[in-house]
Amino acid sequence: MPTNPEDLRIPERADQVPESDDLDLLRDLAERVRRQELSMVGFPVNLGFDYRHLADFLALHLNNAGSPGEASDYTLDSKPFEQAVVRFFAELAGGDPDATFGYVTHGGTEANLFAAYVGRERHPEAVLYASAEAHYAIPRISRVLRMPYVTVENNAEGAMDPDALRRELRSRPHLPALVIATVGTTGRGALDDVAAIRQLADEEGVTAFVHSDAAFGGLLAAFAQPPFPWGFPAGADSVMVTGHKMVGLPFPAGVVLARGSDVEMIRQPGAAVGSADDTLSGGRNALSPLMLWYALRRLGREGLARRVRYCLEVTDYAVRRLAEINQHPNRAPGGNVVLFDLPSLEVMREWTLLNENGRAHLVVMPHVTREHVDQLCAALRP
Repeated sequence: MPTNPEDLRIPERADQVPESDDLDLLRDLAERVRRQELSMVGFPVNLGFDYRHLADFLALHLNNAGSPGEASDYTLDSKPFEQAVVRFFAELAGGDPDATFGYVTHGGTEANLFAAYVGRERHPEAVLYASAEAHYAIPRISRVLRMPYVTVENNAEGAMDPDALRRELRSRPHLPALVIATVGTTGRGALDDVAAIRQLADEEGVTAFVHSDAAFGGLLAAFAQPPFPWGFPAGADSVMVTGHKMVGLPFPAGVVLARGSDVEMIRQPGAAVGSADDTLSGGRNALSPLMLWYALRRLGREGLARRVRYCLEVTDYAVRRLAEINQHPNRAPGGNVVLFDLPSLEVMREWTLLNENGRAHLVVMPHVTREHVDQLCAALRP
């Protein structure tokens, strides 16, 4: 990996730098990433994928411009594949696929911003509520949308405390609420209870739009035994999941879902190349829907369920092994994040672990094996 920015400077003329030098730089980067992946167990991302057989699409320009559900004058797109992905996740989240709007975003933050935008347009005077362990981008979204923001306390497990939310709602009884439930916090993997949030808002007589930020834990919730309340039947007005976490992609992508009737208010007819537009970004990456479609076709619903069971089984194993060596592990119910005693900086770097308030955390994603856990435990032994 070059340390000198001059090695990467774009030259005036192409013949000033041999192409072989550039290819060497790129190969060095790829090799460094591959080495790091061998012991990357501290981030919520799935590294177990390979889309090289879709390489033909790297020589094609594709752009899902405009509304995902409409053809446009720009026909170099993958919209039918995108809609198949959206329909799958709409059904998984318990929505009516024929009445649910959705599209593949460039990442989780765009998906959350879109949902909050729809909620804000539905309730212009709303206050945005989210837990203290919500994603760091949520307060920024409130600033972008110029919405008042309230941080709601967590319970001991890291999920939003319903009693704390009730107190906050009661202090603003005449204002609508846009509540973002985090289904899988990045720090502890805790799952906010969407059904409890909806019931609480109804009991307090507060007009509420509830968004389920299920970027990390949506698939865990969907395939839990019994399933955890996270989607439309639980009371969510909108839902988002990500493609690069449990499914696995070479770049970030999200899938955002909302009721079609709510999205109508932001729809711009004829705005983009002969199509209406009801997205945030207009032109959109058409490769991520293709990869998601391919991965989901190869997995199916049963394959995703097996993947979730595998992650939870390895999480159970990690808790046992870390306890055996006195690392004081703990996890949120239903989650795949294990917190344990903070090791040396050398171990933190080798295993790409994060410091979560003085505790290290292991995130058991599909590429993490029992062998990874054993090797980490060996590194933790005094």
